[in-house]
Amino acid sequence: MTLQQKIDSLFPLWQQETCPGAQVLVRHKGEMIYDRTFGMADVEKGIPMTHDHVFHVASISKQFTAMAILLLWEDGKLSLDADIREYIPDLVAFDEPMPLWTLLHQVSGLRDMLELMDDSGVRNVDTITQQDIRTILAHQKGLNFPPKSRHAYCNSNYMYLAEIVERVSGKGFNDFLRERIFAPLGMDSTVVRENYWQFIPNRGVSYWDNGTEYCHCVLNYGNYGTTSLHSNARDLMKWMDNYRNPTVCKPETLERMLWVPTLKSGAPTNYACGLRVDVLDGYRHLRHAGEDAGFRAFLLRLLDEDLDVVIVANTANTFTERAAYNVARTVLGLPVDLQRAPQPSTADFDEKTAPGFYFSRVPDGYTLTVTEKDGVLYATDEAKAAPLTHVAGDLYRQGRLLQWFRLGDGAPRYVNEEMDLPLEKACDGPLSALQLDGKEGRYESREVDTAYEVRQKDGRLWLWHFRRGLTPLYPVEGDLFVTTYYRPCFIRFTRDAGGAVTGLTLTGNRVQELPFKKV
Repeated sequence: MTLQQKIDSLFPLWQQETCPGAQVLVRHKGEMIYDRTFGMADVEKGIPMTHDHVFHVASISKQFTAMAILLLWEDGKLSLDADIREYIPDLVAFDEPMPLWTLLHQVSGLRDMLELMDDSGVRNVDTITQQDIRTILAHQKGLNFPPKSRHAYCNSNYMYLAEIVERVSGKGFNDFLRERIFAPLGMDSTVVRENYWQFIPNRGVSYWDNGTEYCHCVLNYGNYGTTSLHSNARDLMKWMDNYRNPTVCKPETLERMLWVPTLKSGAPTNYACGLRVDVLDGYRHLRHAGEDAGFRAFLLRLLDEDLDVVIVANTANTFTERAAYNVARTVLGLPVDLQRAPQPSTADFDEKTAPGFYFSRVPDGYTLTVTEKDGVLYATDEAKAAPLTHVAGDLYRQGRLLQWFRLGDGAPRYVNEEMDLPLEKACDGPLSALQLDGKEGRYESREVDTAYEVRQKDGRLWLWHFRRGLTPLYPVEGDLFVTTYYRPCFIRFTRDAGGAVTGLTLTGNRVQELPFKKV
């Protein structure tokens, strides 16, 4: 097979007759060696993908926000060691000092803004504006951990940084990026979507693939800094040029962008400025992913090989990180890492034990609801329930996706191209009197300006929110319960010295122990 055919074979789900797809570019030692588009930019209208189409590239945005901060640092207009209160005092309510550089490197301890919005009752399909994020972050009195003590990916860091760029430069965020980065690099199709109603020429549509059908993904973000950059593969390859030969900044500024800190404990990290600095099969590289709704993007640069891979997709059915790594391996003549179906844990399996609520603990919190109808098992999905195909024993596959579940009471797991996650199956029966005692009531939080009610029905506890409705609480252990809205959420009831329930906390992957008071 030719090199193009080998790379083509890595993207089978983007080569169906009518499907969403991607733009893929590969450059090696300055020569473009692979240049391909797949699928449709708009499936509903039958518009094929072209290199001119522009897509939301999600957290790829963070590299540009980081560069904007470093350009202001290069200009002598800000200090990376200054406390962020020097620039955004009205957005800080917590007490801990927080140097600006801790935001760049994701070691600040801030709670994640999108999980906070979720906790406040905002649904994933609602509009989210920059002002919404300003408001909720300005109310946060607590952190997940003290600054510089841990690394934890958090979107709030880069929203704060975008605010600092605007206030220090005196310009709108998109205007500053266009003047200092986009225009000098010739990124003519790239823009920041600062408002959810903003018109962007040639903007493509994103889709969710549940393994059986495609569904339109709604994304109404009007917030920026951490996300909302719109671009295409050819423009992003121009951005990769700046890592090869810095033109929008001084060489020493680029060196600072690629620097990674150590924690207070002396433990290493791998997060630079909107980039992860890592090693692949012995090759030093830079990488970062972008994931929002059905949009997926991935940038990969192997430094010593001068190899760049850019993938921009409008569906989430192919894991772009794994795909980019396999593209790099193909170019270098290394074996690719192909996904293979896991083995069932048992051949003797009673399918009646498969339905139920499954979960994994944070920091890789995940939830799955499996139901049965007319002899077919279904997994809940972003849009609607998706039928599962029985493979063997307790192993099931979700349609055409490289995604498997081991179900039942034995050793449940969730396996896809990027993870192999052990699951727990929740108890779905009536609770004991001790589990029910004292938990009914109303719980309020000023930090997210909302309230939840815990209700008792049919011997079980339920969590109610006026925008989200009623969802069951499943017991985990003691006073710890789990539920799900858009994201997994663990609820721990808190008690006073006498044992009375006085409140609860919400914990997700990126927000830890957000307190609510029982009123």
